[in-house]
Amino acid sequence: MNGWIRLAILTVLLCGIVTARRGRFRVPIRNGHKRGDRHFAIRPHDEVGRRMRHYKRSVNKTFPFEQGMGIYFQGDIMLRPELEENAIRSDNNPNVRWPNGVVPFKITGKFTADEIAIIKKALSNISAQTCIRFVDCQNGQICLPIDNSASGCWSYVGRSDYQQYNNVNLQTPGCMTTGTVTHEILHALGLYHEHIRPDRDEYLLIDRSALLPEYNTTTFWAANYEKMQYPQVELFGLSYDYGSVMHYSRYAAAASSNKPVFVNKKPWNKDFGNEVGMSASDITRVKKMYCNALSG
Repeated sequence: MNGWIRLAILTVLLCGIVTARRGRFRVPIRNGHKRGDRHFAIRPHDEVGRRMRHYKRSVNKTFPFEQGMGIYFQGDIMLRPELEENAIRSDNNPNVRWPNGVVPFKITGKFTADEIAIIKKALSNISAQTCIRFVDCQNGQICLPIDNSASGCWSYVGRSDYQQYNNVNLQTPGCMTTGTVTHEILHALGLYHEHIRPDRDEYLLIDRSALLPEYNTTTFWAANYEKMQYPQVELFGLSYDYGSVMHYSRYAAAASSNKPVFVNKKPWNKDFGNEVGMSASDITRVKKMYCNALSG
């Protein structure tokens, strides 16, 4: 009997060690879902905030929104039950678009004046190039709060009729570039990342040997690199865009800044994505999502 007791105690201790070693992956998940599936990233996580406090673009060559890799869906997406779909399909989810391209918003975080100026510049750039209009949120409206909690750069995808599922977070100062702000706002408008398009493999090689060892797993792949299927997305006839503000960097989740995870299969001599704002294809995509319907 004593031998069985000792074995039971040893087993418990070993399990505790495994959990501790995998601490960064201990994200609360909803009942009925397994870790690594689409519903594991359902609330902000302070581990991402810790990473952001140590983030330096010049050192690891990644974008701020990639600091949630392994914790949030695709690095910076917060999930809600009704959305699992490059642009989420409005025919499957009629309420995910902001009506008439009008987005009531409010800045709820404690940003400095300079940081608010960066946010408003990103919003202004989107409005100047599309039909999207950002207006002050009024009492009782479904709106888009913009916060700066210590949980990284993240957003839900598309609009929800439930206010708790409409949020953008921009941890300061790490998320404060116009490119990152634009990236998260475009998520809120309904766009996913470029690298999960159904035709991705024609344009992109993902070198799994370049990943951090703890990320070279089936569950990590499913939560970050799994392609969407054609019935799930609208591509609007637009070609793959390495320079989209919705694209990961070459070094997302890389073990070393000397070996990229993403390698282009078509001619492209720059990094992927950008830190400024929407590319030409991003602008066209937003117009096709919102503006064509308004002009028609």
